Amino acid sequence: MQNNRRSVIQAKWILKWIIFVSIILLAMALRGALFSIRVRDYNIYMSPWYDFIYSHGGFTALKYNFSNYPISYLYLLAIATYIPLSKIVIIKSISVFFDLLLALFTYLIVRLKYEKSYVPIIAALLALFTPTVFLNSSLWGQSASIYASCSLGGLYFLLRKQPLWAFLLFGLAFSFKLQAVFLFPLLLVLLITRKIHIQYFLIIPTVYLITLLPAWLIGANFMNLLTMYSAEVNHPPQSHFLTLGAPNIFQWIPVSAAQFDMWKNLGILLALSAVAILSFVVRASRRKITNDIMLRLALVFVLVMPFLLPEMHERYFYLADIISLIYVFYFPDYFYIAILIELSSLLSTRGHRFVSMRYKVGGQTRATKPAPNLRPRVLSYIPYLMGVRMNQQFLAVLIFGVIIITSWDLGKLLFSTSQSDSA
Repeated sequence: MQNNRRSVIQAKWILKWIIFVSIILLAMALRGALFSIRVRDYNIYMSPWYDFIYSHGGFTALKYNFSNYPISYLYLLAIATYIPLSKIVIIKSISVFFDLLLALFTYLIVRLKYEKSYVPIIAALLALFTPTVFLNSSLWGQSASIYASCSLGGLYFLLRKQPLWAFLLFGLAFSFKLQAVFLFPLLLVLLITRKIHIQYFLIIPTVYLITLLPAWLIGANFMNLLTMYSAEVNHPPQSHFLTLGAPNIFQWIPVSAAQFDMWKNLGILLALSAVAILSFVVRASRRKITNDIMLRLALVFVLVMPFLLPEMHERYFYLADIISLIYVFYFPDYFYIAILIELSSLLSTRGHRFVSMRYKVGGQTRATKPAPNLRPRVLSYIPYLMGVRMNQQFLAVLIFGVIIITSWDLGKLLFSTSQSDSA
């Protein structure tokens, strides 16, 4: 009798793992179906960079200044040139690998709340099937999942009260993308509320400097490596648009070329002021910073920063997309938050991302319309559905509404008399 019961339990365990692995494979199949599509960013940036590295001897090519991407990403691209797979597959596979890491940290963060439950697995699977996640990696070939997974890992270790590992991962996130700073105001709040010590902040620039050393030893100009982000922030504008597709405050501000610098600086000042005010409010509340408060702060900051800063792309809400998903599992009453953020982020995708697409059909390259023989057919139309632009001001209203709701929820928690929050 006992043996039969043990066999049943073992069979159920095996079945659950089969289902889990099958869903993972389905997520990978979804990405694989989009691999053959070549979008504008791939054609203009990733593909030529790969070709340059390949034709200049792999890692030795990194001594040349041929890309506007952080050197940490170029290391991965250099490694990719040694792998005997097709160029487009290996480039997109880099980001897809970090999709899995993103899902892992989603699982770990949600598991902090649901220790003995299948809820963390559901959260991780939803992260894999979030449209902006799988489109960013497998269709656009972008690297958002790299810095986002490291940032999420940093958040996880903050929640675990392990600041050393948290700052190491935040430093790594920063070395891949400047947008990692959207979560850094949370670190400031933890500093002024004495949750972490100031010496930990030295880890972030240290990690960044360490990532520069291999390229410098190969022969790259160290000052070019060190000031790459400065050059990115201070570059002459390619156009005088204060928003580059992001549904943010600048959707309502028409700006002439003469006013561009003034409004740009004002946007930066506004973002910094919002961080300072929110940090002061948290400090003034004198509340213990629990995991619930920390997660609320994380979402508010990754929404406020790209909403107020100028020259933001639509994909800069990527961190908000994934943290809002985790937020919903912690606070189920706000289930609509993740839906609104994801829809706003997804529908703000600019049509230009799908210009110059190429499909391989029957050995021939085709463009301008979905390939009729591409399987599954529905997926071949995704870029064209995405290319239909929504009213950007309406999407900005949605994001602004979410900021108000999440900030109000945070404020109620900070100044409530109840002390029942879980640490």
